[in-house]
Amino acid sequence: MSADPKNRVAAGEVLGAPPQWAKERRAWEGIVGNNEVVYEDHLVVVFHDPVDEAHESARVAGELRLTLLSKKDGVDSLMDVGVADEDLSGAILHGIQQAALRLGLQRGGFEVRAHVYPPMQSRPEVAFKIRAGKPPKRADAASG
Repeated sequence: MSADPKNRVAAGEVLGAPPQWAKERRAWEGIVGNNEVVYEDHLVVVFHDPVDEAHESARVAGELRLTLLSKKDGVDSLMDVGVADEDLSGAILHGIQQAALRLGLQRGGFEVRAHVYPPMQSRPEVAFKIRAGKPPKRADAASG
């Protein structure tokens, strides 16, 4: 059992050491910068994200990419969000829905991804990627 008083298993306990982030922690305001914000409340912000991570596929014409960031301090990864964080969990879901509705993404469909732990997650903050406008591969479309 974990020594954590909240009975949470820490990342270091599973990984053998804390995650080694490729990029330093930055305040969410610094990550959003001057990019257009689609939705924001006191716990999350969703913005048009022109910067792709190195492991992401190239964009296709008409593709839309957004990022949802948590504003909550001390939550470095999706693995740090627990059942007691129902306010943050609800804000994440609501933020995704509000961004999708404001941009009309529900009409053509969209996907939501969470990059968790290196090498997929490059800096310590909870982030979800929202993508729309990229058609599925033929094999994916045929099987779905």
